[in-house]
Amino acid sequence: MNAFLEPYYSGSHKYFADGFVKEFPEQIQLFTLQGRHWKWRMHGSAVTFAGMLEENGENFDTIISTSLTDTALLKSLLLPKMPGTRFVTYFHENQLAYPWSENDKEPSKTDMHYAFINFTSALVSDLALFNSEFNRESFFSALEGFLRSFPDNRLTSKIDAVYQKSELLYPGINTIPKSNGKRDNLLKILWNHRWEYDKDPDTFFETLFRLKEAGIPFQLVVLGEEKSTSPEIFKIAREKLKDEIVSFGYAENYDEYKKLVAICDILPVTSKHEFFGISVLEAASAGVIPILPDRLSYPEIFPKEKFGKIFYEEGKLFEFIKHFSEAPDFSLRNEIFGRAACFDWSHFRLKAEKVLFS
Repeated sequence: MNAFLEPYYSGSHKYFADGFVKEFPEQIQLFTLQGRHWKWRMHGSAVTFAGMLEENGENFDTIISTSLTDTALLKSLLLPKMPGTRFVTYFHENQLAYPWSENDKEPSKTDMHYAFINFTSALVSDLALFNSEFNRESFFSALEGFLRSFPDNRLTSKIDAVYQKSELLYPGINTIPKSNGKRDNLLKILWNHRWEYDKDPDTFFETLFRLKEAGIPFQLVVLGEEKSTSPEIFKIAREKLKDEIVSFGYAENYDEYKKLVAICDILPVTSKHEFFGISVLEAASAGVIPILPDRLSYPEIFPKEKFGKIFYEEGKLFEFIKHFSEAPDFSLRNEIFGRAACFDWSHFRLKAEKVLFS
C-alpha cells in the first residue's frame, strides 16, 4: 500500500488527489488536511501527517506528499519507523517562481523560508515529480541564484543531484463532452479559474469592458472558485456586464459546470502564473478555444508550431478578441480538442505506473 498526502485539499490540489486515488484505488490511501492557511501547512502539515500515518499502522511502500508539505521533516519523523519507505514529492507549484501578492504580509524578498522548504523537500525525496516542464525548469533555473543569496555553505553542489532524480508527471484532466446544442452567432466568452489575483482578473474584465464600450456584442460565463478575499473587480464586472452575463458564480455541481463550459466559444487567459493549466485544458476538451499569452506553461501545453494562432501578444488581448469577433476562426477546434484529450486520466495512469509503481 502507498500513501498520498495532500495538505491543501481544495481546488486543483483536491482535483488531482481525487483523480490520482480514483486511478489507483487498490494501491493508494489518501490523507488530507483542509485547503486553507497554506503557510502553516508548509510548516506544520508534516508533523500532523506523521501522526496520522503512525496511527493508521500501515507500513507504506511509498509516501507521496505534495509541495506544501515539508518532506524533509516528514521523512525525519517517519523513516525510523518505516525504514524501507520511499518518499516522493509532487510539485503542483514551486515557491521560487510563484508570484506573491502585493498585499501579502510576508513578501518573498524578506521571507525565503517557503522556497527553502521546497528545496529541502526535493533534496531528501527519492523522486521529485513536477506537473509541467515549465514548473521544473522555473524551479531549477532560479535555484542556484536563490542558494547563492545565503552567506556561506550555499549548497549549490546539491542542485545537479536533485535534478537527476526529478521527473515530469502531468496531472490528468476530466474531459468535457462538446455541446450538441445549436450555437448562435453571439460570441460566448468564458472565465473558469479561481477568483484570485494570480489569475489576473483585472486584465480579463478590463478587456471585456473595452469590448462593450466598442460596441462588440458578446455573452459572458464566469465560473470558478470564489474566495473570501476575491478581487474587487468581480463585483464591478457583475454590475458593468450585467446585460452580457449568462452565468456568474460557482456552479452548483459538476454537471452544471460542464454544461456551461461547453456552450462557450473562447477562453481568454490572463494569468500571472500557471504551472500547468487544468481549467484551460478542461475547456479545450469541450471545444472552447483558449486565447493564450506566450509565456508560463501554455506554449508547452499547446506547442506553438501547431497552435500559434491561439497566442496573443502581450498587451494585445483586446485587439485579438476584437479581430476574432469580426472574423471568427474555429478551424483549430478539433485539433484543440485532440490535444486536450492527450491529458485525460488514462494517459496519466500510464505515466504514473511507470515512474511510481514499476
